Amino acid sequence: MKNTVIQSAVELSDQLCNLLPQLLEEQYIAPLALFNGSSIGQHTRHIIEFYQCLQASFQKEVSVCYEERKRDLAIECNLKEAILSIKETAKWLKTIHEPFYSMNLVVKDYQNNDMNEWSTPTTLAREVHHCNEHAVHHLAIIKIGLQHYFPTIVIGEQVGVAKSTTAFQKQQS
Repeated sequence: MKNTVIQSAVELSDQLCNLLPQLLEEQYIAPLALFNGSSIGQHTRHIIEFYQCLQASFQKEVSVCYEERKRDLAIECNLKEAILSIKETAKWLKTIHEPFYSMNLVVKDYQNNDMNEWSTPTTLAREVHHCNEHAVHHLAIIKIGLQHYFPTIVIGEQVGVAKSTTAFQKQQS
């Protein structure tokens, strides 16, 4: 696993696997006012499903379309299922030998009850990068919720912080 984008994805999986076992099931599924009623479980599911959608598309050799992800409530409502799913995703990521494998991305854009669809060539590495940036964004939201509602949870310094932000901050100091 020499590719840094793949390594970053595994590191993000590790961040989630370090956070989630600290939570009680009730904390994981609790609707949080700060999140407009959504839960840490919903944000976690959302992260996981982008990687799962990419994995399924890659393995089936079909176009990836994130709008068509599963939306598996078991991941959202069951802490053990979420952790298992993250570990399975990390295991898959570690098997990637050709990150620049050519793929196709399909985007379904819903506006005013109309759906416009378009596609573009991409690579597995580019889509893993997309999933990583998406994960960082949702980890930042999860971090805010944890700090606000569950301040005893130990949160790693890098959780919810993009590597580019860390690099920029190091340049500034």
